[in-house]
Amino acid sequence: MTQPLDVLVIESHQGAAESAVHALEEAGHHVHRCYDDSRDFPCRGVIDPDGCALARHTDVAICAIGAGAPLVETGPGGLDPHGAWTAVRAGDDVVATCEAPSEATLDMLRREILRLAAPVLFGAGILTEQTWCRLEPMATRLRVDFDLPITVAPAVKQALGVRVLDAVRGADRTYGPVQVTVHGPA
Repeated sequence: MTQPLDVLVIESHQGAAESAVHALEEAGHHVHRCYDDSRDFPCRGVIDPDGCALARHTDVAICAIGAGAPLVETGPGGLDPHGAWTAVRAGDDVVATCEAPSEATLDMLRREILRLAAPVLFGAGILTEQTWCRLEPMATRLRVDFDLPITVAPAVKQALGVRVLDAVRGADRTYGPVQVTVHGPA
C-alpha cells in the first residue's frame, strides 16, 4: 500500500459507493464525503465552506477537477459528463485504482522538480542520476527531501528550494506550504 490517501467519495445516489468506501477504509485510507447523511442538500461546501474536503486536502476525488486532484470514477462510462477529466475508471479493485493516479501525480511532479533542479545540481558537480528526491504530501502541505552524494553550500540549497517552488507552482495540483530539505552524504 502507498501512504494513506484522503479520498473524496461522491455517490450518484446514497449507498452507491458503500463497497468502495469499505474497501478504501480497510486498506487504511481516509474517506471523505461531500454530504452529510442527515441533510437533503448534498454539498457540505455550500453549507459550510470549511467543511469541504477540497478546502483541506484530497489525494483522489470525483469532483476535484478544479483542485487538480486526479478524478477516479466507478460505473459505466457512457454519456459521462466528467469523461474529459477522468484520470482512470475504477474496475473491481477500487483501492489500487485510487492509489495509482496519486502516485502518478507525485511521479510527474518529482520529474519536473528534478528537471528544473538539474542546472543547479550540475553547477554543484552533481548529476540528477546521483540525486534522490522524495515527495511526501501531508494534508495540504508538501515535503520534498533531496539526498545528495556531496555536501552543498547554503546557496545551492536555497536555489534547489526555489526550483521546487517553481515546479509546484506550475503543477496541476494545489499545495499549501512546501518544506524543502537537502541532505548530504550520511
